[in-house]
Amino acid sequence: MFIELVDSLRCLEPHEETWLVAAVDRRDGRHIMHGTLACPICRRAYPIRDGIGWFAREPGDVTAHLTIPRGRADGLVDERTDDDRFTRAAALLGLMDAGGIVVLGGPWTEVADRLPALGTSHVVVLNAHTTPESPQEVSALVVEDQLPFRRAALRACALGGGTATDALVASAATVLRSRGRLVAPVSARVPAAITELARDEADWVGERAAVASPPVPLRSARR
Repeated sequence: MFIELVDSLRCLEPHEETWLVAAVDRRDGRHIMHGTLACPICRRAYPIRDGIGWFAREPGDVTAHLTIPRGRADGLVDERTDDDRFTRAAALLGLMDAGGIVVLGGPWTEVADRLPALGTSHVVVLNAHTTPESPQEVSALVVEDQLPFRRAALRACALGGGTATDALVASAATVLRSRGRLVAPVSARVPAAITELARDEADWVGERAAVASPPVPLRSARR
């Protein structure tokens, strides 16, 4: 896990939003390879194993659960070339300028290693392995039905395969920033907070409605 990603991660429990505290046992450059992320409010802990952050309820054998999907989620053969898939992802996710966090699930993870070249700050693959050749900006998380990010943390998210559940699609909508893009299969529901922009035979793409900035607490100066 890229260490700079930690600032954007949050506890999954339903309480006041706060950062997670990282206890690092082993690092490889700017990646946390083994350690724990802990919530200072409820004390829930999220292990990091082999560089992968585990946000599932019952941590198990990481290598037994992760895959890099190939082909269409519906079982049909995807005839797109790598270049076609990359171009489609960049266009649907609106990656015309640099910066931001992009989350990918299902077959979209195949383009993860190429997105940092567009200037994306962080790329996160869900329930999938990174590779030894992956850029340092690419991290992997194991999730179930909720994304562990602070509000308005994500620039864009594309879900497919086993990650395109109604629960994860709805969770993604809550952590997108204003005008952030969400892509999902046509079989997935469009969350209420998302305005659908377009769809084809495979996917729809939508945009997050404007998100109001959180109030800034004011404190009187001491005299």
